[in-house]
Amino acid sequence: MAEMPSETTPVRHGHETRDVDIRFIGLFSLGMMALLVGSLALMGWLFGVFAGKPLGRGRSAPIAETRPYPPAPRLQASPTQDMQEMRRTENARLQSYGWIDQATGIARIPIDQAMELLATRGLPSWNEVSGLPTEQRSSTPEEHQ
Repeated sequence: MAEMPSETTPVRHGHETRDVDIRFIGLFSLGMMALLVGSLALMGWLFGVFAGKPLGRGRSAPIAETRPYPPAPRLQASPTQDMQEMRRTENARLQSYGWIDQATGIARIPIDQAMELLATRGLPSWNEVSGLPTEQRSSTPEEHQ
């Protein structure tokens, strides 16, 4: 049989003292807390300094004095008024007579009169379109067969 060595170390129960230095951990924690408190105090002081002072000892910046307009397209100052004006203009145009192209004889008439004429005369057929030359007018399907 194997012999047991007579010199055995006694077993201690407790925490390990060689790997962790409690004093170092405590000092590190206190240092971090001091750094945090110092940073917060410095930020509070800087916010107080920058919050109340205008630029240049009471004078505004030169760029603030001249207000250039932004590039186009600009936002409307009063969109509802602009919309009302546009509708008045469109309604006046839709309810009046006028030339669209006087050289070709195309004119506009009020909507009510146009609807009345359309109801009495009906829609023109494709062969009756007068704007196209006779070569470009569509022919009836019977002519192709």
